[in-house]
Amino acid sequence: SALKMSFTSRKDMVYMLCVICDVRFKTCGSNLQGPGGTFTSPNFPFQYDSNAQCVWVITAINTNKIPYKKEKKKSSYLMSLQIFFSIYRLTGSFVPDLIVSMSNQMWLHLQTDESVGSIGFKVNYKEIEKESCGDPGTPLYGIREGDGFSNRDVLRFECQFGFELIGEKSIICQENNQWSANIPICIFPCLSNFTAPMGTVLSPDYPEGYGNNLNCIWTIISDPGSRIHLSFNDFDLESQFDFLAVKDGDSPDSPIIGTFTGAEVPSHLTSNGHILRLEFQADHSMSGRGFNITYNSK
Repeated sequence: SALKMSFTSRKDMVYMLCVICDVRFKTCGSNLQGPGGTFTSPNFPFQYDSNAQCVWVITAINTNKIPYKKEKKKSSYLMSLQIFFSIYRLTGSFVPDLIVSMSNQMWLHLQTDESVGSIGFKVNYKEIEKESCGDPGTPLYGIREGDGFSNRDVLRFECQFGFELIGEKSIICQENNQWSANIPICIFPCLSNFTAPMGTVLSPDYPEGYGNNLNCIWTIISDPGSRIHLSFNDFDLESQFDFLAVKDGDSPDSPIIGTFTGAEVPSHLTSNGHILRLEFQADHSMSGRGFNITYNSK
C-alpha cells in the first residue's frame, strides 16, 4: 500500500525523517493512519512557533496501498521534505502537485528556526494503490486526456479556447511513483483580439492574483452596427495603483468609457460602437485577485 500527501502551505524545514529533538525545541506531531486525513503545522493558518521540532508518521491501513500526499496552500522560507529514499527541499511559495511514498509509510519532520515564522502548511493524505502516482488533477481552464495513474500511464493536457498552456503537454507516471512533471497551467493571454459574439476576459492567472509590471490590452470586435455589453462578475485590483480602462474603440486615443481600480465591482457597460478596448496596467508592487468579465454583442 502507498500514501499520497498534499500540502496546502509550508515554511521552514520539513524532513520526512524521525529525529532526536533538542530540549530547547518545542515538540509536536502525531502518528496518523489511512485511509485518508488532514494535518497542519502548529497554529495553522496563523504563525507557527519558533524553535519547533514536529514529526508526523503516516501509515497506510491497507498493506497493498501506499501513502499519497497533495499540497494545497503556500507559505515562505525554507523547507525540506524527505520521503524514504527521496528528499524534497521546498522553499518560498512553490507548491508541488503530489508526493507519493514507495512503501506503506511516510514520515514528515518540520523544523523551524528562531526567526519569525509564517502560516506554515496544511496537508491532505490518502492511500492509493501500489505502483500508482495518484490523481494529479486537471488544470483550471484545462482539459485532460487519460484517466490512468499507474506506472507508465500517460496523461495529456490542453487548455480551453482562448487560454495558453504553460508547462508540459504530457506527463508520465514513473517507476518511482512520481509524475515526470507537475501538471501545466492555463493562463489567459495578456494581448488578444476577440471576435466571437460572446466570451470571457480574465486578468492573468485569475483568480490566483495577476502579478506585477503588467500592461495588457484586449480588443473585442463585433459586427459593424452592433454594440458590446460588458458584465463584471468579479473585480479586485490594488487600489489606486492598478487600473483597468475601458475605451470605446480600438485606438489608444479612443474615448474612455470607464477606469476602475480597487475591489468594488463596476456596473455593466455598453459600447457606443462595435469595438471595445480594455487596457490593464499593474505596477511593481502588490496585486489583487484580478477580474472576470463576460461580454456579448447585440
